[in-house]
Amino acid sequence: MKKKTLSIAMIILLTLSLAIGLAGCGGKDKAKKTSGDTLNVIDSEWYGLDSYQLDSSANLQQCVGESLFEWDVDKNEISDGVCTDWKVSEDGKTATFNVPEGMYYSTGEQVEPEDIVASIKHGQEVSPYADGYKNIESMEVKGRKVTLHLTSFKSDMLYNFCGDFMCIIDKDELDKMSNEELMWGCHPYGMYSLDKYVSGSEVKLVRNDKYKTASKLVKNQGKANFKKIKIKFNVESYTALESLKDGSVDMICHIDNDSKNQLKDSDSIKVEDVTYPECDYFEINTNKGLLQDKNLRLAIALLINREKLCELTDGQAVPAYSIVYDTMQNFSKEAKTYFKKNYANDVKRAQKLLKDAGWKEKNKDGYLTKDGQILELNYYASSADVSRIIAEGLQGQMAEYGIKLNLNLIDWNYVHEQVKSDDYDIAREGLAWAEPILILNRCYYDQNAPSVLNGQKDRVYDVASTIDSKERTKKIGKLQKEMFDNIDIIPIYTEKQFMAHTKDLKGFVIKKDGSYSFNDLTW
Repeated sequence: MKKKTLSIAMIILLTLSLAIGLAGCGGKDKAKKTSGDTLNVIDSEWYGLDSYQLDSSANLQQCVGESLFEWDVDKNEISDGVCTDWKVSEDGKTATFNVPEGMYYSTGEQVEPEDIVASIKHGQEVSPYADGYKNIESMEVKGRKVTLHLTSFKSDMLYNFCGDFMCIIDKDELDKMSNEELMWGCHPYGMYSLDKYVSGSEVKLVRNDKYKTASKLVKNQGKANFKKIKIKFNVESYTALESLKDGSVDMICHIDNDSKNQLKDSDSIKVEDVTYPECDYFEINTNKGLLQDKNLRLAIALLINREKLCELTDGQAVPAYSIVYDTMQNFSKEAKTYFKKNYANDVKRAQKLLKDAGWKEKNKDGYLTKDGQILELNYYASSADVSRIIAEGLQGQMAEYGIKLNLNLIDWNYVHEQVKSDDYDIAREGLAWAEPILILNRCYYDQNAPSVLNGQKDRVYDVASTIDSKERTKKIGKLQKEMFDNIDIIPIYTEKQFMAHTKDLKGFVIKKDGSYSFNDLTW
């Protein structure tokens, strides 16, 4: 049971709201636990219970809609959850798993294997992430065992089975309800069920007393310790922080850097690092403008000082040296080492490359010139806080070595459009997802990039169809090295994420991918 989301738009909205009014938050906090039966939380906004229809997920959504399996981040493998005994045939064409007896929806109905089959079919029809399991050609049930017949093995299917955008819904509800009715009217299997929903404001959850899980990753495999959870969203920052301080709220799922700094010395509130796997990177225009010159691209890559850029963010970002970041599945240490050795932190080599390319003289403003042309590049990035800080820092670093970087800080959607229209030199892009196949499939908005033209998509497909996880990691490392050699994508940093809760809460364990469960949470 995890916190997962592809789109960080909801996180951004919440953290922006938390940034307002912080100046009024003074004095010593007096947080104390609230009533023993109820957990009070401020989360990002909820948009429905049928997670198949959602494209983003709130943190506590896992409490009402449990995924089929769990992901063991330490072993980098699928693990028992609601379903158990996952097995894949040697040819990758068949997968089987069991659905244990004794797991009941909040309605009192038992979870049946037919519900799993119906839920997966529903997801294939409506989910924006259905591509991750479109390889399931057919399914059959025999007793409590489900068999999946696959066109081919896809490693990203495993992540989808463990993620927030798949849940288990009673087949009877899927047969009787429209998609619109399912959104707030279904009863997915989970520790809690919906008691009340107030649009744009709050949800109230009640415990499913017949809940149980086969997960080996939690201690409490039975009903939750809290009878109720009250969740509010779209809360103004001053109110949110004061509520946490006075104990009327027990947890805020996302806080910004100013909030983190206010709370770091608290005696009664704990700030947690819940950074989700993400890579923010530069996409380079290789078929237009000055950066068609590969040596110039290399020089820029070598001049970037990630450590100093991240220092400017006051702990909001840390350096990244690979597209598949350290906490993502199938992270390749070899690829990271390769990038650091060949494409990072070598000013002398960069300056020689610039000189050899004819960029020798500087004009009166200190910028390099060649044949009367200034070494001038257009940089596009989101205007959000961390992105802006990195951009301004990068501009200063490039200016130090005679490169003029023109900043264009705009809404992140327009950054994508700028790249797609091939009207840019460098663009800051970002992807947040714990599974590497989707990252590698979506990291290019510029379809003229050398990696794209050289068949990168086909190689990603080959990686995804590799059953053995260790072999898959090797292939992911090799693919990244090919991307780095083209110098059309340059990993730069990952943005940190934080939450806060009263220290009275126990059983709160953060995994290395930033995920956490609520099974063991108690006073």
